[in-house]
Amino acid sequence: MPIEQNNQDARTMYSRISTIIDKIQVKGSLIRKSGGFLSALLIVAVGMATPSNALDQEEGISGEVNIGGSLATGNTDTTRLDSEFKARFKAGRLKDNYRLLVELAEDNGTTTAQRILGSVESRLDVQEKLFVFGFLEYDDDRFSGFKFEIEGAFGAGYKVVNDSNMRLLVQAGPGYRLSKLSVLGTAQDLFVVRGSADFEYQFSDSSSFTSTSIVTWDSSRTTLENTIALTSDLFGGLSSRLSFNVRYNSDPPALTRKTDTLSKVSLVYGF
Repeated sequence: MPIEQNNQDARTMYSRISTIIDKIQVKGSLIRKSGGFLSALLIVAVGMATPSNALDQEEGISGEVNIGGSLATGNTDTTRLDSEFKARFKAGRLKDNYRLLVELAEDNGTTTAQRILGSVESRLDVQEKLFVFGFLEYDDDRFSGFKFEIEGAFGAGYKVVNDSNMRLLVQAGPGYRLSKLSVLGTAQDLFVVRGSADFEYQFSDSSSFTSTSIVTWDSSRTTLENTIALTSDLFGGLSSRLSFNVRYNSDPPALTRKTDTLSKVSLVYGF
Protein backbone atom coordinates (compact mmCIF):
# COMPACT_ATOMS: atom_id res chain seq x y z
CA MET A 1 0.00 0.00 0.00
CA PRO A 2 2.73 2.55 0.78
CA ILE A 3 4.43 1.68 -2.53
CA GLU A 4 1.19 2.28 -4.46
CA GLN A 5 0.68 5.57 -2.63
CA ASN A 6 4.22 6.68 -3.47
CA ASN A 7 3.68 5.80 -7.12
CA GLN A 8 0.45 7.82 -7.14
CA ASP A 9 2.24 10.82 -5.58
CA ALA A 10 4.99 10.56 -8.14
CA ARG A 11 2.52 10.47 -11.02
CA THR A 12 0.70 13.51 -9.59
CA MET A 13 3.93 15.48 -9.19
CA TYR A 14 5.04 14.52 -12.71
CA SER A 15 1.69 15.69 -14.09
CA ARG A 16 1.99 19.06 -12.35
CA ILE A 17 5.57 19.58 -13.56
CA SER A 18 4.54 18.70 -17.11
CA THR A 19 1.73 21.24 -16.97
CA ILE A 20 4.11 23.98 -15.82
CA ILE A 21 6.63 23.08 -18.52
CA ASP A 22 3.91 23.23 -21.17
CA LYS A 23 2.91 26.73 -20.01
CA ILE A 24 6.50 27.89 -20.13
CA GLN A 25 7.04 26.40 -23.59
CA VAL A 26 4.08 28.34 -24.94
CA LYS A 27 6.03 31.48 -24.09
CA GLY A 28 9.36 29.87 -24.98
CA SER A 29 10.47 32.60 -27.33
CA LEU A 30 10.35 35.15 -24.51
CA ILE A 31 12.29 32.86 -22.18
CA ARG A 32 15.00 32.25 -24.77
CA LYS A 33 15.45 36.01 -25.18
CA SER A 34 15.75 36.57 -21.44
CA GLY A 35 17.96 33.53 -20.95
CA GLY A 36 17.45 32.99 -17.24
CA PHE A 37 15.40 31.36 -14.54
CA LEU A 38 14.19 34.71 -13.18
CA SER A 39 12.70 35.65 -16.53
CA ALA A 40 10.90 32.34 -16.73
CA LEU A 41 9.55 32.84 -13.24
CA LEU A 42 8.27 36.31 -14.15
CA ILE A 43 6.53 34.98 -17.25
CA VAL A 44 4.75 32.30 -15.27
CA ALA A 45 3.71 34.89 -12.66
CA VAL A 46 2.34 37.25 -15.30
CA GLY A 47 0.50 34.42 -16.97
CA MET A 48 -1.17 33.48 -13.68
CA ALA A 49 -2.11 37.08 -12.78
CA THR A 50 -5.70 38.20 -13.24
CA PRO A 51 -5.91 41.71 -14.73
CA SER A 52 -8.19 44.16 -12.96
CA ASN A 53 -11.08 45.79 -14.80
CA ALA A 54 -11.13 48.81 -12.48
CA LEU A 55 -10.15 51.21 -15.29
CA ASP A 56 -13.16 50.25 -17.42
CA GLN A 57 -15.64 53.12 -17.13
CA GLU A 58 -19.33 52.38 -17.54
CA GLU A 59 -21.82 54.60 -19.32
CA GLY A 60 -23.19 57.53 -17.32
CA ILE A 61 -21.74 59.75 -14.60
CA SER A 62 -18.88 58.96 -12.21
CA GLY A 63 -16.33 61.00 -10.30
CA GLU A 64 -14.52 61.72 -7.06
CA VAL A 65 -14.09 64.29 -4.30
CA ASN A 66 -10.53 64.77 -3.01
CA ILE A 67 -9.95 66.62 0.28
CA GLY A 68 -6.69 67.25 2.13
CA GLY A 69 -5.65 69.77 4.76
CA SER A 70 -3.62 70.62 7.81
CA LEU A 71 -3.99 72.74 10.97
CA ALA A 72 -1.26 73.92 13.36
CA THR A 73 -1.72 76.11 16.46
CA GLY A 74 0.59 77.46 19.12
CA ASN A 75 3.75 79.36 18.19
CA THR A 76 2.63 79.09 14.56
CA ASP A 77 -0.97 79.26 13.42
CA THR A 78 -1.14 77.59 10.03
CA THR A 79 -4.12 76.23 8.16
CA ARG A 80 -4.32 74.67 4.69
CA LEU A 81 -7.19 73.24 2.69
CA ASP A 82 -6.87 71.48 -0.64
CA SER A 83 -9.98 70.17 -2.36
CA GLU A 84 -10.63 68.83 -5.82
CA PHE A 85 -13.77 67.65 -7.55
CA LYS A 86 -13.75 65.55 -10.71
CA ALA A 87 -16.73 64.32 -12.69
CA ARG A 88 -16.82 62.16 -15.80
CA PHE A 89 -19.69 61.58 -18.19
CA LYS A 90 -19.59 58.86 -20.83
CA ALA A 91 -22.17 58.19 -23.52
CA GLY A 92 -21.16 55.99 -26.43
CA ARG A 93 -18.08 57.45 -28.12
CA LEU A 94 -18.27 60.73 -26.15
CA LYS A 95 -16.52 61.31 -22.84
CA ASP A 96 -16.56 64.58 -20.85
CA ASN A 97 -14.20 65.40 -17.97
CA TYR A 98 -14.97 68.18 -15.47
CA ARG A 99 -12.56 69.45 -12.81
CA LEU A 100 -12.71 72.02 -10.00
CA LEU A 101 -9.66 72.68 -7.81
CA VAL A 102 -9.45 74.91 -4.71
CA GLU A 103 -6.22 75.51 -2.74
CA LEU A 104 -6.16 77.82 0.31
CA ALA A 105 -3.44 78.35 2.93
CA GLU A 106 -2.93 80.85 5.75
CA ASP A 107 0.06 81.36 8.05
CA ASN A 108 -0.38 83.58 11.14
CA GLY A 109 -3.24 85.44 9.50
CA THR A 110 -1.44 85.96 6.19
CA THR A 111 -2.68 84.21 3.08
CA THR A 112 0.13 82.14 1.56
CA ALA A 113 -1.76 80.22 -1.12
CA GLN A 114 -4.98 80.85 -3.00
CA ARG A 115 -5.86 79.10 -6.22
CA ILE A 116 -9.11 78.30 -7.98
CA LEU A 117 -9.04 76.28 -11.18
CA GLY A 118 -11.87 74.95 -13.31
CA SER A 119 -11.69 73.00 -16.55
CA VAL A 120 -13.78 70.96 -18.96
CA GLU A 121 -12.59 68.58 -21.66
CA SER A 122 -14.58 66.60 -24.23
CA ARG A 123 -13.23 63.61 -26.13
CA LEU A 124 -14.87 61.88 -29.08
CA ASP A 125 -13.60 58.51 -30.25
CA VAL A 126 -13.07 58.48 -34.02
CA GLN A 127 -11.55 55.00 -34.18
CA GLU A 128 -10.65 52.37 -31.63
CA LYS A 129 -7.50 54.23 -30.56
CA LEU A 130 -7.87 57.65 -32.21
CA PHE A 131 -9.92 60.50 -30.74
CA VAL A 132 -10.41 64.25 -31.05
CA PHE A 133 -10.71 66.63 -28.09
CA GLY A 134 -11.66 70.12 -27.02
CA PHE A 135 -10.35 71.72 -23.83
CA LEU A 136 -11.13 74.89 -21.83
CA GLU A 137 -9.56 76.00 -18.51
CA TYR A 138 -9.76 78.96 -16.13
CA ASP A 139 -6.92 79.34 -13.60
CA ASP A 140 -6.89 82.01 -10.86
CA ASP A 141 -3.68 81.61 -8.84
CA ARG A 142 -3.07 84.62 -6.63
CA PHE A 143 0.65 83.86 -6.17
CA SER A 144 1.52 83.01 -9.77
CA GLY A 145 1.96 86.63 -10.86
CA PHE A 146 -1.21 86.45 -12.96
CA LYS A 147 -4.64 87.64 -11.92
CA PHE A 148 -6.09 84.88 -14.08
CA GLU A 149 -5.35 82.79 -17.16
CA ILE A 150 -7.82 81.32 -19.64
CA GLU A 151 -6.66 78.61 -22.00
CA GLY A 152 -8.47 76.71 -24.73
CA ALA A 153 -7.27 74.10 -27.18
CA PHE A 154 -8.47 71.43 -29.58
CA GLY A 155 -6.73 68.63 -31.43
CA ALA A 156 -6.29 64.89 -31.74
CA GLY A 157 -5.17 62.14 -29.41
CA TYR A 158 -4.09 58.52 -29.50
CA LYS A 159 -4.55 55.67 -27.03
CA VAL A 160 -1.05 54.19 -26.98
CA VAL A 161 -2.06 51.58 -24.39
CA ASN A 162 -5.68 50.81 -23.56
CA ASP A 163 -5.70 47.59 -21.57
CA SER A 164 -8.00 46.62 -18.71
CA ASN A 165 -5.40 47.57 -16.08
CA MET A 166 -3.15 50.05 -17.92
CA ARG A 167 -3.78 53.10 -20.08
CA LEU A 168 -1.58 55.67 -21.79
CA LEU A 169 -3.22 58.50 -23.73
CA VAL A 170 -1.36 61.28 -25.57
CA GLN A 171 -2.91 64.31 -27.25
CA ALA A 172 -1.86 67.62 -28.77
CA GLY A 173 -3.24 70.55 -30.70
CA PRO A 174 -3.28 74.32 -31.21
CA GLY A 175 -4.98 76.69 -28.81
CA TYR A 176 -5.28 80.19 -27.37
CA ARG A 177 -4.32 81.65 -23.98
CA LEU A 178 -5.37 84.91 -22.35
CA SER A 179 -3.28 85.99 -19.33
CA LYS A 180 -3.77 89.05 -17.14
CA LEU A 181 -0.86 90.20 -14.99
CA SER A 182 -1.51 90.90 -11.30
CA VAL A 183 0.75 93.95 -10.91
CA LEU A 184 0.34 95.93 -14.11
CA GLY A 185 -3.08 94.58 -15.01
CA THR A 186 -2.06 94.23 -18.66
CA ALA A 187 -3.37 91.33 -20.70
CA GLN A 188 -1.48 88.96 -22.97
CA ASP A 189 -3.22 86.85 -25.60
CA LEU A 190 -1.21 84.36 -27.62
CA PHE A 191 -1.68 81.31 -29.76
CA VAL A 192 -0.28 78.20 -28.08
CA VAL A 193 0.44 74.56 -28.70
CA ARG A 194 -0.78 72.25 -25.93
CA GLY A 195 0.14 68.62 -25.39
CA SER A 196 -0.55 66.16 -22.60
CA ALA A 197 -0.02 62.53 -21.57
CA ASP A 198 -2.22 60.61 -19.14
CA PHE A 199 -0.99 57.34 -17.65
CA GLU A 200 -2.99 55.01 -15.39
CA TYR A 201 -1.91 51.68 -13.93
CA GLN A 202 -4.12 49.51 -11.72
CA PHE A 203 -1.54 47.17 -10.19
CA SER A 204 -4.02 45.50 -7.81
CA ASP A 205 -7.74 45.53 -7.09
CA SER A 206 -7.20 48.16 -4.38
CA SER A 207 -4.23 50.28 -5.54
CA SER A 208 -3.48 52.41 -8.58
CA PHE A 209 -0.85 54.82 -9.90
CA THR A 210 -1.51 57.82 -12.16
CA SER A 211 0.69 60.37 -13.88
CA THR A 212 -0.53 63.41 -15.80
CA SER A 213 1.90 65.57 -17.77
CA ILE A 214 1.00 68.81 -19.58
CA VAL A 215 3.15 71.10 -21.72
CA THR A 216 2.04 74.42 -23.23
CA TRP A 217 4.27 76.41 -25.58
CA ASP A 218 3.91 79.90 -27.04
CA SER A 219 6.26 82.52 -28.44
CA SER A 220 7.04 84.00 -25.00
CA ARG A 221 7.24 81.07 -22.58
CA THR A 222 6.84 77.34 -21.99
CA THR A 223 4.89 75.88 -19.09
CA LEU A 224 5.20 72.32 -17.81
CA GLU A 225 3.12 70.50 -15.21
CA ASN A 226 3.25 66.95 -13.88
CA THR A 227 1.16 65.27 -11.19
CA ILE A 228 1.80 61.76 -9.91
CA ALA A 229 -0.47 60.03 -7.42
CA LEU A 230 -0.71 56.71 -5.58
CA THR A 231 -4.24 55.77 -4.50
CA SER A 232 -5.20 52.91 -2.16
CA ASP A 233 -8.74 51.81 -1.30
CA LEU A 234 -9.73 51.94 2.37
CA PHE A 235 -13.38 50.88 2.64
CA GLY A 236 -16.57 51.53 0.75
CA GLY A 237 -15.95 54.36 -1.69
CA LEU A 238 -13.22 55.93 0.47
CA SER A 239 -9.53 55.90 -0.52
CA SER A 240 -6.26 57.46 0.57
CA ARG A 241 -3.98 59.26 -1.86
CA LEU A 242 -0.37 60.44 -1.89
CA SER A 243 0.37 62.95 -4.64
CA PHE A 244 3.11 65.24 -5.88
CA ASN A 245 2.61 68.16 -8.27
CA VAL A 246 5.26 70.29 -9.96
CA ARG A 247 4.64 73.33 -12.17
CA TYR A 248 7.30 75.13 -14.22
CA ASN A 249 7.12 78.45 -16.08
CA SER A 250 10.15 79.33 -18.22
CA ASP A 251 9.45 83.08 -18.07
CA PRO A 252 7.36 83.95 -14.99
CA PRO A 253 6.24 87.47 -14.05
CA ALA A 254 8.53 89.60 -11.89
CA LEU A 255 9.01 88.56 -8.23
CA THR A 256 7.73 85.03 -8.85
CA ARG A 257 9.67 81.78 -9.09
CA LYS A 258 9.86 79.48 -12.07
CA THR A 259 8.95 76.30 -10.17
CA ASP A 260 6.16 75.42 -7.72
CA THR A 261 5.75 72.05 -6.01
CA LEU A 262 3.02 70.60 -3.82
CA SER A 263 3.14 67.30 -1.89
CA LYS A 264 -0.19 66.18 -0.50
CA VAL A 265 -1.89 63.45 1.52
CA SER A 266 -5.66 63.35 1.07
CA LEU A 267 -8.84 61.34 1.35
CA VAL A 268 -10.82 60.55 -1.77
CA TYR A 269 -14.47 59.60 -2.07
CA GLY A 270 -15.49 58.04 -5.37
CA PHE A 271 -18.98 57.85 -6.79
